[in-house]
Amino acid sequence: MSRSEQKPLPVPSLQKVPELYDDDAEEPKGLANIVEIFEKLREDPLVLEQNLKQMRDWIAKHPHIRRCRTDARFLLRFLRAKKHSFLMASQTLERYLAARMIHPSWFQRLDIRDPELSHLADIGFIYPLLERTADGCIVTMTDWGLLDPKQYTIEHSNRMHILLAETYSDDPFVQCTGGFMIFDMQHVTLAHQSLISLLAIKQWAQFVNNGLPLRCQGLYAVNVPPVAMWFVNAMVGFLSEKIRKRFAVFRDFDELTKEHFDRQILPKEYGGKIPKSEHMKAFREQCELYRDRLLALDEMDIDLDHSETYSRHAMLEDIGGGAIGSFRKLAVD
Repeated sequence: MSRSEQKPLPVPSLQKVPELYDDDAEEPKGLANIVEIFEKLREDPLVLEQNLKQMRDWIAKHPHIRRCRTDARFLLRFLRAKKHSFLMASQTLERYLAARMIHPSWFQRLDIRDPELSHLADIGFIYPLLERTADGCIVTMTDWGLLDPKQYTIEHSNRMHILLAETYSDDPFVQCTGGFMIFDMQHVTLAHQSLISLLAIKQWAQFVNNGLPLRCQGLYAVNVPPVAMWFVNAMVGFLSEKIRKRFAVFRDFDELTKEHFDRQILPKEYGGKIPKSEHMKAFREQCELYRDRLLALDEMDIDLDHSETYSRHAMLEDIGGGAIGSFRKLAVD
């Protein structure tokens, strides 16, 4: 059965304490290096069970979280991204929920049927590749210059990236192996500078640093014209040291594939096997499959009007506190 013939996925409960917790989560079977991956994640059945219980107890007793998914698929995004450190995973979840409240224009109505999002998907602004790397990592392609500055804003770019992230973040392979992000900058022109401000770059980088539950394995810019270098440098400057170490600029796709990827997994237009249109089609079908689940995320809620370190103004700052501070106040059994 193709993705287009599949029924939309059921919507998980958003109750802090549902009558029955959803423990249904697939394991990433089929990878030759799965044992090594689980070792890196510090994951085994006992650790997984204990950490899921701890996260759910913490959510149930959290003074400011009002509505949140508690199913295993969702919580494993955060636990695996932080290698099963409860404190780091819970802090990231707080900041993720806060980002949803602080930047509703990024997160609300992530609907592939929305005319603007649909058009950006149709022109190939962003899409994941159908084939994964040898280690099972997902690879996404963004042709950033396709964002027409006369029609769109930087927020449309943010929405599309979050649409893709939310659509694939329940995938156990993505959770365990992480992903590479390739930005093809060849179509960026001087006109695109009107879309970008340092404040906008900083806000996005703060979310990526603090609230995005994804194992970033590599962030690559390719075909960067001189007019786009300031934007690339500014973004990298705001990213965390860990992510900066995984960032690189490549002259062209020949150089990129020589050093990092089997060229065959790229779209046919870049020297691979499968036409770009097929990668884009699969992305749209995946968005349709997850559509109801993504729209339901709009109802998740956390109170940010207080003086805690995860308040409206402080949550996305790259500082300590957050879950650590709230953990000290909560009696987690």
